[in-house]
Parts: sequence; C-alpha cells; structure tokens
Amino acid sequence: MKLTRYSVFLLILILFSFSKLSGQDNYVIKFKINGKKDTTCMIAYYYSNGTYIKDTLDLDGSGRCTYKAPSDIPKGLYVFVISDKIYFDFVINNDHKFSMETNASDPTNKMVIKDSPDNQLFYQYLRYNRSKFNEIQAIQDQYKKVGEPKDSAGIYSTKINEINKELIKFKLDIVKKHPESFTAFMINAMREPEITEFPTLPDGRKDSTAAYQYYKSHFWEGVNFTDDRLLRTPVFHNKLKKYFDNIVIQQTDSIIIEIDAMIEKCRPNPEMFKYLVWFTTYTYENSEIMGFDKIFVHVVDKYYVPGQTTWITKDINEKIIKKANKIRPLLIGEKAPNMIMLDTNNQLISMHNIKAKYLMLLFWDPDCSHCKQEIPVIDTFYNENKEKYGLEIFAVCSDTSVVKWKTALKMKKMNWINVDGPRSVTEDYHGLYDIISTPVIYILNERKEIIAKRLAASKIGFFLENYIKKPRKP
Repeated sequence: MKLTRYSVFLLILILFSFSKLSGQDNYVIKFKINGKKDTTCMIAYYYSNGTYIKDTLDLDGSGRCTYKAPSDIPKGLYVFVISDKIYFDFVINNDHKFSMETNASDPTNKMVIKDSPDNQLFYQYLRYNRSKFNEIQAIQDQYKKVGEPKDSAGIYSTKINEINKELIKFKLDIVKKHPESFTAFMINAMREPEITEFPTLPDGRKDSTAAYQYYKSHFWEGVNFTDDRLLRTPVFHNKLKKYFDNIVIQQTDSIIIEIDAMIEKCRPNPEMFKYLVWFTTYTYENSEIMGFDKIFVHVVDKYYVPGQTTWITKDINEKIIKKANKIRPLLIGEKAPNMIMLDTNNQLISMHNIKAKYLMLLFWDPDCSHCKQEIPVIDTFYNENKEKYGLEIFAVCSDTSVVKWKTALKMKKMNWINVDGPRSVTEDYHGLYDIISTPVIYILNERKEIIAKRLAASKIGFFLENYIKKPRKP
C-alpha cells in the first residue's frame, strides 16, 4: 500500500474537512492483530484517489489497540496499516462500538468482527468477490494451459459469464436486503449500466447512438451527489474521471455543461461541492488536450471570481484567478496578441501585418536541444507545404545575443520571417504567450485567431489537414 499526498490544494480540502471534528469520543474500535505485538500501526483513510494518514496506534504485548474517534468523524472506508504490505480496510459508518480481530499473515480471510453488521457485510462482500475472482482466474489459466483450439474459447467464456452473473446477483441482493449499509452504498457507486439490447435502425443496423445515450444517462444511477462518503472510497474519483474522459463528448462546451450540472447536484453538501470544484480545476488546469484550458478558465470565472471558493485563502484564490486571466487571451479562437520586433535587417516587423492564410508562431532558442530536433522537421514541412497551405512562419528567438541568433539562422537555414524576441516594441512575449520553455508553436488563421497551440512539429500537417476539412460556422 502506498500512502499518498495528492496536491497542496487537495490537502487544503482535506484539512478543512477534518478540522471540523469536535465533541467527545463516540467511536470506539478495538483491534487485535495476532502475530504482531509492540508495533506502531497507522489509521489511514481514502480520499479521492489516494490514502492519507489519520492517526497512529501502538499495539501492546498481546497485539491489541483501541481507536477512539469523535462522533462527527467523516464516514467512509478507512485502513488499518500494519506495514507497507499488510493492511486491511474497515468501515466507519453506523456502528460506533465494535471489535476486529485478525491474523497479520492473512488479514481479510482471518478477520473476525463483533458488533458491526456493517463491517461483517463488507467482509462478506470482499470474500465472495475474491472467491469469484479466483474462479475466473482458474478458468483463464486452464484455458491457457490446455491450449485448446480457438473455437473452444466460447466454452470458457460461457463459464466466466456465468460466474459474473452470480457476482452481479450477489451484489444486487446486498443492495436489496441491506439498502442502508455502507457496502450497498459502495456497490451503487461502482455500478455501471447494462445495455442488454441495442435498438435496431430501419436498415437493420444496431443503433449505437441510442445505446451510448442510454449508458450515459444511467451512468450515475443510484449515486447520491450530496453524500460525501463517496469521497472516502476508492471508487468515486475513478468513476468521475472515466465519465469526463470517456463518456462525455470530448468538446469543451459539452464538458462545461456537464461540469456545471454536476457541481450544482453537489452544492447542497459543502464537502462534495468543494471536491468537484477542485477536481475540475486540477483536471483542466493541467490538461494535455489542446483547447481544454478553456474549461479551466470557465471554472475559475464561475466559482472563484464570484467568491464561492470560501475554503481557500484569499491569496490562493487570487493566484488561481490571475492564472486564468493569463491564459484567457491565448484560448483557441482568440485573436493572438500582436508582437512587433526587429528582424535580421533591423526592421520592425508587426506580426499582425503578415499576409498569410496560416501563420505559425515559433518560439525557439539557439541552445535549446529540443529546438535542434524540431526545427529541421519544421523546415522540411515549410519548404514542402508553404504554397499548399499559404503558410508563413514568424520565428521569435529568445537569445539576447544577436550574433548567436544570426549564426544559428545561417546554420539551420531558417528561411522564413525571423525576429529577435528581446528587441521588441510590444510587451514581453514570455508573459504575452506564456512561454516558459522552448520550442513552442502556435498556429493562427488569416484573421490572426489562434487555432492551435503547443503543437509538436510532426503534428502540424495532420492538424492543418483536419482543420481544413472541419465545417466552419458561417
């Protein structure tokens, strides 16, 4: 097991949540670990996609210890950590006083629980789940070992499907018979829609679009977004990520609509609201998908600017807003900020005055090792496709040495518009275009609107071909 620290912002959320705890001890959990004594163990908890240390406990000479917690400790799935490789989960939910005894050599299978129906059901689920997994594994191993003809694979597949049906039935029975249990809560959170039949189109084909819509609309069925126990399971974060990465259409406007709708569902629970705002902030601030920084800017404008992020300090809030404001002029579709710089003949060149159907902005440095790899690729593409695309290049050198700059231009045969970044009439291009390292490539259309940014040289042609084919709004 790896105990993690996810991010400074996430830790702020966690610390805020636990700082609310007060009152007298109301949870008393007794542990006995056979095979261990006089050892310091830890109580950890799940949060998002990590585990975090909550407390330490010392096992006495007989392997016993007691964990006491206030009545308002956040409910969820916790971890008793004996060592990096020896640990077991337990539920803090409705049962306030109970005991757990197990063996360090096999904590899950040797577990004996008293006075906690919630944990007893949870361990029943764990053991059954493990037994079915082992059955499936045995069938798969048997198939590989026997090496039977491929047409016999269906027999093994049928056996596995039957086991999966048994497992599904077992889970549904828990939900039906123990709806208030934490195990039922987790099963509902993990459940995914089953599409038994695809609708048929008039031409006889299966309607995959209808199947997708059904799957998407039922993906969160049974999940209560106002229940913050979701955060203290290993389930919710991964399901959330799957939804936004794989289920929602990967277009900025579609994702923004989904984000706002989901955050509103969470709003009645302050902790869930905080987490969803954090999740979307962190996910799209650092997204590697071009154009998704628009989503980050939207989240900042909607939740940080109006002051809804009351759990963070004013200083942090202002820094996040400042970053969004820095990115805003560089969003896809925005008109690129102008740069007026001296060229190799000491003539001022205005980027906005360059006539080209497509203009590439190239920020580079003579000593940059990555630039040395990318520039030959750009040069080949430019020479072969300049006329085809109506392409021009406005290359901004970051080095302060004019001699080094001009020497590099001759060596690399950079026969396009070259300007000296440090000798500029306009604002410093580093801040203007968020240039921290080189090379960086932007692509502009004939109206000098940003249509692509931070492209790899090898992707320029692929991007332009797809951009040209893409329908345009009138």
